[in-house]
Amino acid sequence: MRFDASRYLDRVIDRQLNQYLQAFGAVSVEGPKWCGKTTTCLSQAGTSVEVSDPEGNYAIRALARLDPYQLFDGTPPILLDEWQVVPGIWDAVRRDVDETGARGKFLLCGSAGPKKKALHSGVGRIARLKMRTMTLFEMGVSSATVSLQGLMNGDRASGTAVQGANLNDLVDLICRGGWPGTIHSRSFDKAVLTPREYINQVCNLPDEDAEITDERFDPDRMRALLNAIARSVASPVRKVTLIQDTDETYRPSGKASVETSYRTLERYYGILRRLYLVDEQPAWAPALRSPVRLRRAAKIHLTDPSLAAAALGATPRSLKLDFKTLGLLFESLTYHDLDVYASSFDARVMHYIDNSDLECDEIVELPDGGWGAFEVKLSADKIDAAAASLNAVEAKMVAGGQEPPRCKCVIVGTFNRAYNRPDGVRVVPLATLRP
Repeated sequence: MRFDASRYLDRVIDRQLNQYLQAFGAVSVEGPKWCGKTTTCLSQAGTSVEVSDPEGNYAIRALARLDPYQLFDGTPPILLDEWQVVPGIWDAVRRDVDETGARGKFLLCGSAGPKKKALHSGVGRIARLKMRTMTLFEMGVSSATVSLQGLMNGDRASGTAVQGANLNDLVDLICRGGWPGTIHSRSFDKAVLTPREYINQVCNLPDEDAEITDERFDPDRMRALLNAIARSVASPVRKVTLIQDTDETYRPSGKASVETSYRTLERYYGILRRLYLVDEQPAWAPALRSPVRLRRAAKIHLTDPSLAAAALGATPRSLKLDFKTLGLLFESLTYHDLDVYASSFDARVMHYIDNSDLECDEIVELPDGGWGAFEVKLSADKIDAAAASLNAVEAKMVAGGQEPPRCKCVIVGTFNRAYNRPDGVRVVPLATLRP
């Protein structure tokens, strides 16, 4: 694959990847297929090796299995694309970095976890970076007038009106997703084929990905599980709920129906995790003096909200008639973008909920423990209620000994102005954010 700089769209991960290459011997960029990993790595690679290249009856793969060190000639960084099909490459890279002490020598790129675990974790030698599909900022949809890092540093929101996203824009963005291959497509009908086909490929795993599991799986059950996850998107969910929801829609082809066991769910869910298709948003656990009981279930997301829409069989028309589902998908889109932006300054995105049902959609936590509270609302008529919830979370945290939030913010969908409320809450449209 050749790198065409003239068509490359800058990604949030670019700067972080460059920094990691200067600090570590190797960097592993991990994420789902079609999210742009290879292109981004090629933008910084000196040499590229496609381990799964079919030329010569997969000669490179055969050579890698025989002697992976044969792939290490070339100008660094040496990109080893789809390395996971030969897991021994990881250990060979780790050993080479140990022996040479080189910095920025290798780029590892993979869209699935290996079937066989590497012998060594690679800690201290191989850094790992998570890559996602494109954000509104990366796609050029966001006006980029408000910085998430700036908000966390106490910046006020700009009051300038911008060309915001209307309801039709948001629905289309959710359905087509942030897949780099569809960015230049002006046809919505063609763009939505990507997430739909993605779901089909996951349910009928192609040969090159079949190596992630030694066991066969039922495509109908996998499709039912994806549907169950999509119905629970942006919500804390227990595994027993996923089992029940999976069995509701599971219709085996020509077979007697068998209820999904916990072990079966773990196996299928594990496949999705190893394909980097499931994102779990952890619950925030602040250190409080008061005896607040927290609910610790993670919120669940698919790696791009378009996959959830596709798994549900949703269309723009059906979503505009189902505001509850649309609101959850918008929250998932917001988490997706915040997670990418926050990772650029080493922050984490979590959620908060306690036994009194006081909750906060997004908690951004900085490396020094500072935190920001964000509520997500599709429309502007919910801003007052969201601000009241944020102020209640702040009051409870401060009463429990936690430092006040560095930012309280309502992120809205269909709105065209960022502004500051008298109670200290910022109001920011998603389509104005940047890292």
